Amino acid sequence: MKDLKETIIETVEYIEENLYNKLSLDDISLYTGLSKYYLHRIFKSLTGESIIEYVQGRKLTSSISELINTNMRIIDIALNYGFDYEQSYIRAFKKCFGCTPLKIRSDKTSLSLILKEKINTNDILSVGDSVTYTPHFVFKQKFNLIGIKHKILSKSGDKSANAYGRDFFYNYKNKIKNIINPNEYFGFTDWNSDRFIYYIPSSQVSDLTNIPEGMTSISIPAHKYVVFRFVGFFRPDDLNGRHLGRLLVQLYRKWIFNSGYEFADTFRFEYIDSSVSKDNYCELYVYQPIKDIQICANKHY
Repeated sequence: MKDLKETIIETVEYIEENLYNKLSLDDISLYTGLSKYYLHRIFKSLTGESIIEYVQGRKLTSSISELINTNMRIIDIALNYGFDYEQSYIRAFKKCFGCTPLKIRSDKTSLSLILKEKINTNDILSVGDSVTYTPHFVFKQKFNLIGIKHKILSKSGDKSANAYGRDFFYNYKNKIKNIINPNEYFGFTDWNSDRFIYYIPSSQVSDLTNIPEGMTSISIPAHKYVVFRFVGFFRPDDLNGRHLGRLLVQLYRKWIFNSGYEFADTFRFEYIDSSVSKDNYCELYVYQPIKDIQICANKHY
């Protein structure tokens, strides 16, 4: 009997090789040599979704490239990915992403889609009793932040960044007039130049026409991100560098080297929605821009 990791790897690779074909649970079961029931059960227990949900998500995510980068008819894209009818593809696309394929083509400035990327078997992890994180992938269009810029030494950055973040959120955020959501916090970190790290506690704004005195603006370009979710069973204000440090160690020292991606820019940002936090619960998301290593390599040929 194959072990679970070997089975998942074999299943995922088979799906990737057949994105342009019709795929059923019967097909995958026959290929792996496992019963449909057993294969469905182990896949869902490890990934949180059924194989067919994953297959369709991968097909739809892959089709975004044709929608954005080619002039192919939508019906031809649908047929290429194994859909019998154009309307079947459109309905599945809207259910998955909340918008139609035509919307993707016509609106290139404001959409953010949660993508279904190929599963990395090292992705689902748990660290200790207070930290759980599962990377997922998001495409975000360009957006704007306003905040207060701080230069910090990397050795003391953890404590300083947390203090700056709390100070901004409670004492300075209300000076910004065009905040999109006052419950949201963005901790923007940039290591673009010299030996310092620049940390900007900030809020997302609708435009950059009104920047309060003493604050700075950031216009973040469109990117694909890997997103790490952190859950802590304590107050958000008690989140510290030790907690986040374990997450960043996983991101920088382990995940990226086995992922097939590389960092696409010299920044990352933390995101917190304070409306979902409680006295004994908080969520934090780390967004890191990434790019596919294979795609980058192909550009040199």
